[in-house]
Amino acid sequence: MKRKFMFGLGLAAMVATAPLTMSTPVFASLQEVGDAIAQKLMRPDVTLEMGVEKQVIVVDENGQEKAEWQPLEGEATVQPGDILRYVVASANAGDVDADDLVITQPIPAEMTYVIGSEKGNDAADVTYSIDNGATYVAEPMVEVTLPDGTVEMQPAPAEAYTHLKWTFSEALNAEEVISVSNEVTVK
Repeated sequence: MKRKFMFGLGLAAMVATAPLTMSTPVFASLQEVGDAIAQKLMRPDVTLEMGVEKQVIVVDENGQEKAEWQPLEGEATVQPGDILRYVVASANAGDVDADDLVITQPIPAEMTYVIGSEKGNDAADVTYSIDNGATYVAEPMVEVTLPDGTVEMQPAPAEAYTHLKWTFSEALNAEEVISVSNEVTVK
């Protein structure tokens, strides 16, 4: 009986001292887990804000007409032929840079895209969709049947555009704000 008791005390002492002898690796492991959790909490916080402006023609002090942009707010009225500019501002209020930023802007059905009107950051590539956002290409093309019956590919007309997409090659830095815009004509 003494042997069992001594063996039991020896095993208990070994179990009791094992956590003390291994406290550094356990602590280091917990520190790594804490760092991983903190990294996951630090992330970009990108918000998008869209505004709409209407192009108006004004006469300056020299009697010259010039185009200006007037913000549309509330329940604004627009007429066929009016030119509108959509501006999307992206802000990163997060703690870290936002990689792989993509801004997609649909073109409302009541509007026609003004080809070449897109403006944005030099770090963004712009592509376009003519199939409701299913695919995007740099130069949309459509099949056109010529009077002689042959079919050829031609640049898509402005009325065919349904979406624009800006794909940024550089990160949106923490606390940075960038804007992109495009123009449309009211049908």
